[in-house]
Amino acid sequence: MKTYVYHMIVWIAFGLSATTAAQAQTQDTIITEKDSAKKVNMNLSLGKDDDDDQNNDKEKKKVKYPRVFGGLTFTRIDWGFSRPMDNGSFTFSEENQFLSHSRASNFGFDIAQFGVRLDDNIKIYTAAGFEWNYMRLTSNVLLNQNQAPLTPTFVDRNEVNYTRNVLTSTYLRVPLAFEWRSGRSRGGDRVRIVAGPMFGILLKGSQRLRSEELGRQSFRDTYNLQSFQYGGHLRVGFGSFAVFTKYYMNDMFEQSPAQEGFRNFAFGLTLGF
Repeated sequence: MKTYVYHMIVWIAFGLSATTAAQAQTQDTIITEKDSAKKVNMNLSLGKDDDDDQNNDKEKKKVKYPRVFGGLTFTRIDWGFSRPMDNGSFTFSEENQFLSHSRASNFGFDIAQFGVRLDDNIKIYTAAGFEWNYMRLTSNVLLNQNQAPLTPTFVDRNEVNYTRNVLTSTYLRVPLAFEWRSGRSRGGDRVRIVAGPMFGILLKGSQRLRSEELGRQSFRDTYNLQSFQYGGHLRVGFGSFAVFTKYYMNDMFEQSPAQEGFRNFAFGLTLGF
């Protein structure tokens, strides 16, 4: 994802955080109708919503459970870092040194969801969205296309010196989530803990390069990236902001014996629940 997308998300996060901090607090535990109108809804949804926070005690609207929700959405925007591990170590083996990188990042969001809220504190849902992983490789290397196992071709820096060399993957992600939330605070927000398994289907892989000799280049291939990945995720947050961690339990590459045990771990910030 291009840098300006990251900057846009950061400015949105800061702006919404400032708006929330500016809300006035009431003197008692009842959230008035005025306070409810000031709350910022971080989820853009089309369909049956799960947001019952507007049904406050003063309005005395009784919410019935269980209640089903679902539809299109734009939420759970993840932005963070990836830390690939080689058999549990952040230090890569000799045969995997060509995958050494200066930076790796993880970005994703959900666009659809369906679930059931069992009571005021617990809900279960599944979702669908997209996830991108980027590895900025430090080796002057080309990954061979249409080959199994994954094989690199090292390029002489005197001939072509890559100043940018990024391996990217795009996945359709499908998380299954179990969420617990606390009661509302004086400001109307809640503590939330979300955990569960997640699955991914590879949509595409690519290698993006830049050099003075050849300019910008982009090659599309699967590069033996795992066609179906699975793992677990955890989110802990307050209000509409959270920290997340994800661990993928199968290998990052398939049909590549040298990369057995090479797995991905990601962590960062989440905007929206």
